[in-house]
Amino acid sequence: MPAYNAQAFIGEAIASIRSQTLEDWELIVVDDGSTDQTFETAQQAAGDDHRVRLIRLEQNEGISAASNAGFDAARGEFIARIDSDDRALPTRLAAQVAAFRESERLAAAGAHARVFGENLPDDRYAYCTRGDGALKARLFEGFNTISGGTLMVRRSFVREHHIRFDDQTASAEDLDYLVEIMVAGGEIDNVDEVLVEHRTHETNFTSTRIDVARPALEVFRKRLLAIWYPSLDPHDIDLVVAMWFALDVDTDGFLAVVRAVDRLVAAEARDFGQDTSVVRDFVVRRLAEVAELFRGALDASHLQVIRVLASPAIGAALDQASLLPVDTTEAV
Repeated sequence: MPAYNAQAFIGEAIASIRSQTLEDWELIVVDDGSTDQTFETAQQAAGDDHRVRLIRLEQNEGISAASNAGFDAARGEFIARIDSDDRALPTRLAAQVAAFRESERLAAAGAHARVFGENLPDDRYAYCTRGDGALKARLFEGFNTISGGTLMVRRSFVREHHIRFDDQTASAEDLDYLVEIMVAGGEIDNVDEVLVEHRTHETNFTSTRIDVARPALEVFRKRLLAIWYPSLDPHDIDLVVAMWFALDVDTDGFLAVVRAVDRLVAAEARDFGQDTSVVRDFVVRRLAEVAELFRGALDASHLQVIRVLASPAIGAALDQASLLPVDTTEAV
């Protein structure tokens, strides 16, 4: 449990672990250089429970470094992470351990979560993708994969492959961590149960660092495409990813984007277990959305170039966006 200035909620988080139906656990709380009473509040919440261990970092090093410190100190067969402002439901540990027992290939598992906080309805839930292939493919989206606050990993796997959180990453550290597991050959999945209650409030990371999350996601997507498609030109990767972020091109530039997407669709992906059809559909759908911006801006020569060069999948997507004219040329 990495914790920074979490005195308001850390007591609830610790209590939720102490209330688990699975009793064979240890909780490692890493106080990441807090300037409030986080450490003292954690001590009070732990009481005389010897299963709770506290580590205090001298200065604030960030959530990745704090998570690594906790993972390094862990002695269990499986390592779970929970945020200091969240709550684990009583069966969280038992349900995830059972999933690992069922599959020796499983290296990481998450779960669905209930989201609560001020001005939120009680029935808001974050349901995550299930299945190794779909999950790995949807890492590219960056959402609905495995929430960092629900993550559990097989300790032997991450240590054998030297997998750690990147302490140079300001956000999306859980996505990078899952990619390392994927590259090492591990399977990932989500338990089909709501096992964690995720609190949203003014001071937590996800509420205050949207400015950091977007650039980090852009860098992450480029890295992931380079892993999956090593034969793809880096400039093509830049053009594909720019569709979600800062695409500022004229009509000729849009043609370059179409060609880049077309080359990605045609490229052979390295097999890490990901469902490549999910990746391609996601990219092609975005191209169709971007094409809406160019409706009426392309002249006949541009449209003819797209019609000739685009693959059937790209052509179908642009037809759906009503960008390409129907080819009425009669066969002779």
